[in-house]
Amino acid sequence: MATALRFGVIFALMQFVWLIGEYLVGLHTTYINLHPTYTNLILIPSIAIMIWGLFARRAELGGELTYLQALGQGLGVGTTVGLLSVGIQYLFFTYINPNFFTDFIRYAVDNERATVEAAEAYFNFTSYAIQAAVFAPVAGLATNAIAGLFIKTSWR
Repeated sequence: MATALRFGVIFALMQFVWLIGEYLVGLHTTYINLHPTYTNLILIPSIAIMIWGLFARRAELGGELTYLQALGQGLGVGTTVGLLSVGIQYLFFTYINPNFFTDFIRYAVDNERATVEAAEAYFNFTSYAIQAAVFAPVAGLATNAIAGLFIKTSWR
C-alpha cells in the first residue's frame, strides 16, 4: 500500500506540473484551440508512472507480482490521485490560473461548441473535481489491468 501511495503522490505532482506547463505554453489562453489535442499527451507520463509503480511493487515483493496485486496497485494509485487531484485543481484554478473556467466557457461559446448553459455546467470547479475524483481510480485500474498482463509473474 505504501508503494501505491508513493506513486499516487508522484502522479499527482506530475499532473500539477503538467497543468502549469499547459498554462505557461498558452494552451489555456493564446492556443486554447490546441488544448483538446495536446492535453492528451499527458497519457505518456501517466502510463509511464503507472508502469514504474508496478515494477517498484514487484521489486518490493521480491520479484513476484500477481495479477490481482497489479490491479490493487492501480486502484491504490488511482484512488490516491483522485483524492489529491481535488486539492491540486483547487490550487491551480484559484491561484495560478483563476481565469481558466471563464476562458474555456468563452472559447466554447464563441466557437459554437456549446451553449452558455452547457459550457457553464461543464467548465466549473465542481465538475472538474468530480471528474478527477471518479476518473483517476477507474483509469488506474484500467491501466494496470493491461500493464499487469505483461508485468505479472502469476495469476493468483
